[in-house]
Amino acid sequence: MFKAIIFTLSLSGILAETVHLYVSPTGSDDLSNKGLSSTSPLKTLHRARDRLDDSDIKGKQVFVELMKGYHDLTTTLSFSHGYASPVTFRSYQYQEVHLTGGRRIRYDLFTPVTNSNILKIIPQVAHSKVRQVHLPEAGITDYGKLSTYGFYSHRTAPLEIFINGNPLHLAEWPNDNYINIKSTPDGGSGLRFTHNSSRDARWTGEKDPWVYGFWQWGWADWAVQVKSINTKSHQITLANNPKFGIRVGSLRYDGVLNGFSHQGGYFRVINMLSELDAPGEYYLDRTTGILYLWPNTPSGTLQQTDIVYVSMVDTCINLNNAQNIHFEDFTLEACRHYGFEGNNARNIKFTNLEIKNTGSYGISCSGDCRSITVSKCDIHHTDGGVSIKGGNRNKLESSGNIVEDNHIWKFGRATKVGANGISPGGVNILMKYNYLHDGPYTCVKWAGNDHIMEYNHFSRCCHDSSDCGAIHAGRDWTMRGNVIRYNYVHDSIRHWPGADVRGIMLDDEYSSVTIEHNVFYYNEVHVNIGGGRDNIIRYNVFYNATKESVQVDGRGMRGDFHDELTAHLQAVPYTSPIWAAKYPKLAALATSKTRGYPEGNEIYRNIYYNEKGIPWIFFQGKIDEDKYFRQYENRHSFSATDFTSDYHLQCTAKDWANGVNFPQPITLDKVGPRYPYGPKYLNKGKRPDSGIKDVSTSGPCVSGTVAPETNIPKSSYLPDGSGPNNLVTNITQIGCWLLVNSCSAHKDVQGTFRDTYGEQHEQTANNEAKCLARAAEVWRYCGSAKNQPVTVVYGPTGAMTMGGDGCFFAYYGCTSHHYHHVGFERDTWAEQNDNAANDEEKCLKRAAIQWVYCGKDRQGTVTSIYRPTGAFRTGGAGCWIKVPKCPADKTVKYYFYDRWGATNLGTDDDESECRNRASYFWRKCGSHPENPVTAFYRPTGVSKIVPSA
Repeated sequence: MFKAIIFTLSLSGILAETVHLYVSPTGSDDLSNKGLSSTSPLKTLHRARDRLDDSDIKGKQVFVELMKGYHDLTTTLSFSHGYASPVTFRSYQYQEVHLTGGRRIRYDLFTPVTNSNILKIIPQVAHSKVRQVHLPEAGITDYGKLSTYGFYSHRTAPLEIFINGNPLHLAEWPNDNYINIKSTPDGGSGLRFTHNSSRDARWTGEKDPWVYGFWQWGWADWAVQVKSINTKSHQITLANNPKFGIRVGSLRYDGVLNGFSHQGGYFRVINMLSELDAPGEYYLDRTTGILYLWPNTPSGTLQQTDIVYVSMVDTCINLNNAQNIHFEDFTLEACRHYGFEGNNARNIKFTNLEIKNTGSYGISCSGDCRSITVSKCDIHHTDGGVSIKGGNRNKLESSGNIVEDNHIWKFGRATKVGANGISPGGVNILMKYNYLHDGPYTCVKWAGNDHIMEYNHFSRCCHDSSDCGAIHAGRDWTMRGNVIRYNYVHDSIRHWPGADVRGIMLDDEYSSVTIEHNVFYYNEVHVNIGGGRDNIIRYNVFYNATKESVQVDGRGMRGDFHDELTAHLQAVPYTSPIWAAKYPKLAALATSKTRGYPEGNEIYRNIYYNEKGIPWIFFQGKIDEDKYFRQYENRHSFSATDFTSDYHLQCTAKDWANGVNFPQPITLDKVGPRYPYGPKYLNKGKRPDSGIKDVSTSGPCVSGTVAPETNIPKSSYLPDGSGPNNLVTNITQIGCWLLVNSCSAHKDVQGTFRDTYGEQHEQTANNEAKCLARAAEVWRYCGSAKNQPVTVVYGPTGAMTMGGDGCFFAYYGCTSHHYHHVGFERDTWAEQNDNAANDEEKCLKRAAIQWVYCGKDRQGTVTSIYRPTGAFRTGGAGCWIKVPKCPADKTVKYYFYDRWGATNLGTDDDESECRNRASYFWRKCGSHPENPVTAFYRPTGVSKIVPSA
């Protein structure tokens, strides 16, 4: 009995500490009204906020109950301090609540356009559709300011218009497209450019014309005010120069998509009454206060039930230094800048909100924000989704920030580049179970350390830009400890000129991220390592890339961005005990002389499937692949039947997975929001349309392989071991042989004979490379006379070369140019024009060039021989594999054309696939370091040896 009484008293004390404040658009802010009853609610959120510091409420847990309707803010709702107990702003009993930074305009204030002068400006197609309203009659005189935006600018929008919650946009042309810059009279840094459109005749009377475009790069957009328009020369003069300058455009309209060297240089005109020609467009004449719009309603008109709002307040809710505030279950909309903006905030929760129609990010928390949670929100039609920073990088203290179970989409209404879905910064932000899609640039652009991105679903990112990643970071060696795992990343495809679009982009030497257990599908490139260090890619499914599965390069070896990267390195205590213990490889950069080299990258135990001709890994530039990008146990799948509809592995892929302990991939139902998101009144559930395609193939397992190629290219004219030596037949298949016609320095050295000296002193009898090197050595021993070559033949394989002067061809003729000489011939052109007689590489590169010049004859090869060293290289058809010794498989020949690879991997036409075959055969033969394998891709003369020396 005594215990029960104590429990009852304690519970009563807890309940007494909870207060409910009620706010309704029809309430009263009279000072006598305390707002403690749903029958006598307050009218505004400002009054409710002020009540929180009243003595009867202060220090208690408070629920601010927002009652049904539109709560229109007249100024920013600011919170500048913390609360001892949590304060929660939420919908009352899950009613439909809209918190806006706007003002509603009655539908009956809109009228048809009757002014004949205006009708002469508006396109004929819009005459019966456009409606106008005199904003001062609606009590609206603050129109804001149209200012530059784009490229990470976090814009403050001018007055914008929304009908039934759907945004309109400034009148533009071309609609949803661009036109090319024809010329730049003052160069790339000038203000003038010309174009080819005669449509500019209608622009001359515009009061405040602007242009928006990608002026120089496919990754940098900018809006600029127009100073003047010359319709005779079709010239536009800008008020200011766009970021990065301007260039001539090469945007094509025939479906052909230009690449890196032909990007940028295209624009559209905006804010022009003369271009108001489509539903969803508007124009505001700031001199008269008249707003013209074409309603974006299903009927194309305005009716009594339509709700028209214009944005008025910049940031709707400010949380600078705020603490212990929660927001739940309502819609926030129509803010010119941010929806929520905080700095150094603590313990703020955003739960089951809809945030839309903001001029910049829906939620932005900068400085050192801690314990911020964004959960189960529906964020869309913003200019950026969630930007959140926090934690202490110097001490590597976690922020405790979480972004989970959200639906973030269409988050770049005006700005394309820099208005990201999620922009995390600082230390240890957890991003999980989110669905991000339909973003014009990156869906996640991260900075900082120890972030985790897991169980997210990314779709259709980067759709309005190029040189972009759905998940993207760049230009830093220090942002380590980040993990990207258990995500679906698909349909990031490039639609505009420029560099490639990737699923994950590690740009400009970004280093040390772990990418594991993800499913990638139908991206232009699935993953890119842009010259960075210590990145790990493992246990991923790479399905059906349209260009390459993985891209890597060594751009830092050229010194790119060295000063900027070093400045970032020096800005953090990377050699301190905390940092050195957590990131020992980063600490080692203190004494490294190869900071810019892509060292320490590993790519292993991934499975990939591509259509024929799409490479697995593309190595940009000349880099030592095995030294900088260690690859092993990756599986090339040849059939779609290796995958079920949810990308689980079956058939031969499952057997491989079991052999290397590759876990089954995560399924689509395990990524994205786990719970209903957005306010309850919207009843959105938890599974938005994924947009993913069914990739499974029914029926029994299919190997996906076909019979080896039967049309085998001819071996090189200069015997190299890939075929019999028909040029020198009077020797045995034992030892190293010399053929010396003349030796002016040593008359007794002449004829065809065994190289007994080399066999005794240099082991040339059992080493092909050492034997062939003797040609140049003996030629020099004989006096290095011109036109007196020395030939060497390695008996066991028949491979041969020559030592002597100059650069020579050995070939079957040049049939496409009706030149049928077969044999050896001095490369006179290269010697006279490219110093090939004295430069080995300039000589050897001629083989592939000459083979192309001669018509790419499959049955004709061209070998270039640099006789001063005896080095040679062959240009021709196919991928050829050289295996000196194969202990694990005695059936593998010494030097052969890769017939199976030609028909199943496209190795005849794909340099990357050919080079990968060196790794395959080295492992097949037992992975013995003393038995390297070389793959020769003859169409370009490129070769790869595994393991590298």
